[in-house]
Amino acid sequence: MATGRDVAQLAGTSTAVVSYVFNNGPRNVSDETRAKVLAAAEKLNYRPNALARALSFGRTASVGLIVPDIANPFFGELARALEDAAIARGDLLLIGDSALDEDREAQIIAAFVERRVDSVVMVSIREHPDFSAFTQAGIPVVALHPVDRGSAASSVTIDYEAAARAAAEHLVSHGYDSIALLNGPYDSVGAGQHRRGFRAAVERADAPIRTSEVNSATSRADAAARALDWLARPDRPRAVTCATDEQAYGVLHAAHRLGLRVPQDLAVMGFDGTGHSAYAVPALSTVRQPIPRIAERAVGLLAEARGDPVHDVLGYELELRESCGCGAGMSYAAPAAPPA
Repeated sequence: MATGRDVAQLAGTSTAVVSYVFNNGPRNVSDETRAKVLAAAEKLNYRPNALARALSFGRTASVGLIVPDIANPFFGELARALEDAAIARGDLLLIGDSALDEDREAQIIAAFVERRVDSVVMVSIREHPDFSAFTQAGIPVVALHPVDRGSAASSVTIDYEAAARAAAEHLVSHGYDSIALLNGPYDSVGAGQHRRGFRAAVERADAPIRTSEVNSATSRADAAARALDWLARPDRPRAVTCATDEQAYGVLHAAHRLGLRVPQDLAVMGFDGTGHSAYAVPALSTVRQPIPRIAERAVGLLAEARGDPVHDVLGYELELRESCGCGAGMSYAAPAAPPA
């Protein structure tokens, strides 16, 4: 593999001049010398060290992403969208999967600081995540979930409480007299917003509605295991609204195992709106988050990364399909909120 020294020898110049050519400075190089260096580099098939070039500008050209579960299709689609946005800016995306483990999340944070990533996009499993390690290292952070307003991190998210309320209100509009919320772990990020939105919806209903909340991990396997238990009881709910699509898939599986028809015996509503939701049987009604827009805005905020934190609240859509009792292809779009 050719080196900068090889290029310098063939071009009849110094390695410093080769560096100036490929780094566009800091010193000027004459057009004639630049042409010789580029011709030598092409002949030798020379490729400059991207990391060295980035470090010369005080950067590593890398963006860290921390997610709770990369096997979850929502986070897979999110990672792909973030990678597209990062590559468009000449950066590489490094992914850390916390696997829903707080200690592992802390290890990933430490590793990203040690590797000097330029910035971080984070979906924490903690209700009140600690961004201090990044702040002390001067690494800007954008959280993709609600954060405390005094936090040093910016955020890009939807209004989880309003979206959860809209999902529950839609089930109420069908006339279901008992509705359950299948939420994430009680103190996990977003769980409080889902809970408040759900309660607000049922409290506004014209007729009394029997409600319950079940907490599970956000995986379909754990949700299915929990649903197999409480859906088999005589007082099972008539409808379920879930905090994630993965949980909703678990409920659909449990309903099938128990011989319950969806939506005739049990209506189901998801939350996230990945491409998988349209292919569930029956097709899953869900709250769709604008993944491409979230990714684009997050990377944009990291590129700006100056001044006070910015908190953007984007719009969402209700995708209404068969699982809630609607027909296929219906949708309701909620507008974005102004940035805070």
